[in-house]
Amino acid sequence: MITFNVLKEQHGWSIRMGEWSMTPFWSKDLAIREANCLAEAIRCHGECTEVLIEGADLNDAANILEASRNLGERN
Repeated sequence: MITFNVLKEQHGWSIRMGEWSMTPFWSKDLAIREANCLAEAIRCHGECTEVLIEGADLNDAANILEASRNLGERN
């Protein structure tokens, strides 16, 4: 399984895959949206993926699920 971690950094938010940091983001919402897009693109090739968010609560989980559904509807 490929895991994308959305983490709070010193100057904003970032997406990490393992030890590697990807593009930094100013907002948590943008980082989550990009992590979901990356995960969905990889899922289209048959790989299992997940997006984990540092300090996520139930509202964040609901937002992530809704964003994932919307991505699926676009394709």
